[in-house]
Amino acid sequence: MLKLFNKLILLGSVVLLSACASNKFSTGDPAPVTKEKPVIVTDYSEYASIGLMNVDASYRNDFSLAASAMKNKKSKKAAELLDSLIRQRPDLVTPIYNRAYLAQSSGDSDSALSFYQQAHFIDPANTSVCTAYARELRSHGKFKDAEEVYLVCLGFEEQSPIVHKNYGILLDLYLQTPKLALQQYKKYLALIDNSDRTVKGWIIDLERRLKAKGAQ
Repeated sequence: MLKLFNKLILLGSVVLLSACASNKFSTGDPAPVTKEKPVIVTDYSEYASIGLMNVDASYRNDFSLAASAMKNKKSKKAAELLDSLIRQRPDLVTPIYNRAYLAQSSGDSDSALSFYQQAHFIDPANTSVCTAYARELRSHGKFKDAEEVYLVCLGFEEQSPIVHKNYGILLDLYLQTPKLALQQYKKYLALIDNSDRTVKGWIIDLERRLKAKGAQ
């Protein structure tokens, strides 16, 4: 098991984080879902208050200001606000996840990895967090750790299309286990009613490669 499950969450001041260029910051802690759309982008307005209902008005206001600063590319201001929010409520995932976005977008991948680790520790069932964290681990060459993150997340959210898809990519391109990758791609397609032509193409290619290998 990753070391993160044996350590306490870091509190207090933390260095800048950033998120994957393909990710977008979150504006609240999404409610648990079992068949979410196969994307990890969280819409600004959709989750604006979810997960922040148990904080006072001042906290909600500062969170809104931080989200607005991020939308308007005011990274320094957003970072200051998010750092303050994290110090006040280190148990809330979203400010940490958004801080990771800032760090990764600024090129500070080590800090991004640390923040994603904290967020995943708090909520290992959060599919957006685990996908972003695993991808960051992958970019650091930590393929087996990334696999473990996906497996932990699937233990909570077995029917998550985006996790199955990204886990399949990891198995296919990085861990070189095509049979297992094929299983993940098929699970992903089943959960989205076979509507992804790109992944269908990946499956055809994988099956062709496996057939060719078996004929050798």
